[in-house]
Amino acid sequence: MRGSSRFGWFLLGGVSTVLSFIAVGFVISIFIGSIRPPSPPEGELMPYPFGAIDLDELDAEYDSELENSIAKSLAMDKDAGKDDGRTYNLLALSGGGSNGAFGAGLLCGWTAAGNRPDFKVVTGVSTGALQATAAFLGPQYDYILKEIYTEYGTRDIYRRRFPLLLFAVDGIHHTEPLKKIIAHYITEDLLQAVADKHNAGRRLFVGTTNLDSQEFVIWNMGLIAGSGRKDALELYRKILLASASVPVVFEPIYFQVEKDGEKFYEMHCDGGAYSQVFFRGFLLDFEEALTEVGIFGEKTKIELYIINNGKPLVSRERTNVAPRAASIAAVTINNLFNITITSSLFRMYVITSRYGVGFNLATLDDDSELYLEPLDFDKAKMRRLFNYSYEAAKAGYEWINVPPGLDPGEAYEAVDGDKANENKKDY
Repeated sequence: MRGSSRFGWFLLGGVSTVLSFIAVGFVISIFIGSIRPPSPPEGELMPYPFGAIDLDELDAEYDSELENSIAKSLAMDKDAGKDDGRTYNLLALSGGGSNGAFGAGLLCGWTAAGNRPDFKVVTGVSTGALQATAAFLGPQYDYILKEIYTEYGTRDIYRRRFPLLLFAVDGIHHTEPLKKIIAHYITEDLLQAVADKHNAGRRLFVGTTNLDSQEFVIWNMGLIAGSGRKDALELYRKILLASASVPVVFEPIYFQVEKDGEKFYEMHCDGGAYSQVFFRGFLLDFEEALTEVGIFGEKTKIELYIINNGKPLVSRERTNVAPRAASIAAVTINNLFNITITSSLFRMYVITSRYGVGFNLATLDDDSELYLEPLDFDKAKMRRLFNYSYEAAKAGYEWINVPPGLDPGEAYEAVDGDKANENKKDY
């Protein structure tokens, strides 16, 4: 009886301790959990932050940007004595977390192969946003890609918060380590290099998701880099961090907007929450911009290269999920991201085919054993993935010309008036 009584007191003490922890967490959540900078008034339209493109004005704003960009390139070509035969190479970099080692290795291997082009326009989202600046600036910045995706592990990217704080904070992990990595590589000198490229007619865009307005936001990074604003470097870094901040898993990032003399702060997170890769809207205007400056024709080619940092996940594998909120959230978010990459690829394929733009996709095979869980930044695994794609690109990467999972009979067929892509092969 005495042993039973002791066990009862022990059990009661354990339950009391757990309840005390829950109670403390609840109190913390009441006093500090809802703190955020002043948010925009609900139901009101707000101006966009500096450097962000208003998607409602995308056509007019981007047409002007693109036409100016092409006109500058033409002027330089004429000074160099080049003829009218031109190829415009475009690059879209997807999300994928630690699988960014695939894209990083491929770009570096492409450099080693000796035929990597200078891209007219580069877009990036999530881990692709972290790659985009180096890809935009060219091979001399490949060291950034290699170091970020082979020299940093999980604890260098994020840290788990103290369990009690999970009741109060806006993300399971905090990303101070990643913030330091971004600051290490994105310097004033690098910002000037981006500005120089922008002034030479190249364009760099990064996507984030505005959680307050539930919309995709595209940032003109070259414009920001060359703006001369005192906060340009800080803003550039914040955009990259926001684009890589997976919702729920990482804390969101706030951007200041101003209306009627009042300052508010919008909540942004991973652009992959809306689109894992983007270029579709820009493609719609590329032909028009070329026509406007008078060079669209048989001698002008447009090639879109898409690097999917991961695998297409066309087939489904059974994975037993741990009965924990964090595990369930991770699987749910990952599944939503898979849906966005699939839809984005199909939409870009339709547009490229219709307008005669080359569709070129790089991705891991669906059954690849090199694929990583996106939040698992295991250095050894990332190095294997980096080396794999590096060697594949160095040897001459075989780009895929239709989206994964497309049946041969579903490949786009030209109709009257279409300038369809003639170089297709099955995945």
